[in-house]
Amino acid sequence: MANKIKRSDELTERERGLLEPYLSDVNANVFTLEKFNPEVIGGALARYSRAPTGFKETVAREFLNPDGTPNDVKGSQMIDRVVNKYGDDSVAELAVAPLCIEEISNLMTKVIEDCRIGGSPIEESTRYVLYDVKKNGKWRYICPDNIKESELGEKFKANMDFLFETYAEMVEPMQDLFRKRLTKEAFEIEVERNGHIQKAGLSKLKDENEIKAHRIAYNFTIRSAACDVIRCILPACTQANVGLVGNGRFYSGLISKLMTSDLFEANQLANSIRKALNTQIPTFIKRADKNLYVAENHQAMHKLSKELFDLLPIESAAEVTLLEDVVEDQYINLLSNMIFPYVRHSSQQIRNVIRQLPDARKKQIFETYIGSRKSKRDRPGRALEYGYPIQFDILAGFAEYRDLQRHRMLTQQRQDLGIELGYSVPEEIAEINMDKKVHECFGRTESLHRDLKRAGFYQEAQYATLFNHFIRWNMGMNLRELGHFAELRTQKAGHPKYRRTTQMMAKLYLQRHPDMEPALKFVDYNDYDGGITRADQEARTARKSLAKGVFDDQDSI
Repeated sequence: MANKIKRSDELTERERGLLEPYLSDVNANVFTLEKFNPEVIGGALARYSRAPTGFKETVAREFLNPDGTPNDVKGSQMIDRVVNKYGDDSVAELAVAPLCIEEISNLMTKVIEDCRIGGSPIEESTRYVLYDVKKNGKWRYICPDNIKESELGEKFKANMDFLFETYAEMVEPMQDLFRKRLTKEAFEIEVERNGHIQKAGLSKLKDENEIKAHRIAYNFTIRSAACDVIRCILPACTQANVGLVGNGRFYSGLISKLMTSDLFEANQLANSIRKALNTQIPTFIKRADKNLYVAENHQAMHKLSKELFDLLPIESAAEVTLLEDVVEDQYINLLSNMIFPYVRHSSQQIRNVIRQLPDARKKQIFETYIGSRKSKRDRPGRALEYGYPIQFDILAGFAEYRDLQRHRMLTQQRQDLGIELGYSVPEEIAEINMDKKVHECFGRTESLHRDLKRAGFYQEAQYATLFNHFIRWNMGMNLRELGHFAELRTQKAGHPKYRRTTQMMAKLYLQRHPDMEPALKFVDYNDYDGGITRADQEARTARKSLAKGVFDDQDSI
């Protein structure tokens, strides 16, 4: 007992010396950690709830070898004991690992980013990156192995090649169109003159750095405007790169979700992610496996939803619908949320159908969605989050969904990508005389989509949809999130289409609740002409580049 460590025990000088390579300041009460295996960090932090000492004492006395090197085995053993044996999931949030995932489909990026809590993603943007150059002799799209090896493999590749060839064909004409709308001479950047910030065009620039900043900002502005339009024909199988920083619980859930998916690409990706993370946080993801409960529930809900809605025509609906919630209909609305991801119909139409069902059928929907739970880890889906004071149905392009999906302080459910809800073509396409060929892109892709479904590739058919094919999704939120969402997504630099969608959300809400206007005070309702939305943002970026003397030449490519 005499040797038992007390919280009052101070670090010895030797212990301080051992810790110095790993802590930003061994004498401070607030410090960062360096050069530790994430599992050592997680294991040592896990001791906070049980150890009488602080982190420094715990690490020095329990997680360092006598020579001062980290005891990786001790960290892994601690995590294995706490997480995998006792099931303390909160400990799995104490280790964080960065992860890069490259050359996956845009469809798969949405599957990943739909895991909302514990991970921070950043993805390659189709608003700023051009897809007009082949990589290793191939256009940048994925063809899943199960499609590639089927009778539709060649048709799939031929269709995608045609899409990317058409996209590449539009790059220069579309940029020329925007160069005419906003000439290089008319474009202005922000500069500092005598302590004051002002706008200056080419004729008023003073030196090579200002000219360089102007060139980079102008080229990026024009390129972004062109990307915003021509991405309308990019398919959901377009490749993308994603960077992630996530904790152990997030990655364990992500791997399980990918293993449970019906998509072959997801299953393969799960194995690749596990292999990569085994070099960083192997114990945290040790328990990740296919979730049979979720898989069985999805299969049962697909079957039941097909019985109820497959032969029911889809009624037309507004681009944005603020759903009415009547207290007496709470159970109906909950059941509607359960059905929503498995059909193409609007929430209102689903509610109307369910309202007419006999009680036994309603009970069947509920019981099917909940499924056969065998433990507390068998968790039903997001439909049970129903009950937000504000709930929208949104019908817009997959391109807009990609931009608006990122928000996490709310509940989103989306329907599968498909061709049943139609598509839109930007007006600029006709201005460069490419409308006929773009409509051909949609026609060819829809033919492929139908062929894939007939061949049994029901989930894979999503790859054969384009960014401007409409998708329906549902968003539930409180007023604080609506204010954040609407004020952020209506700013001038945003895409014109998702700006309009968000403006409609704000207007519909304020029509019903005008007294709430102060919470949405900075929503931008302006309609900026010309589709060149990034000009002001790039003008400000140019000034910052000039102040620091650092220029991103990649933005001018």
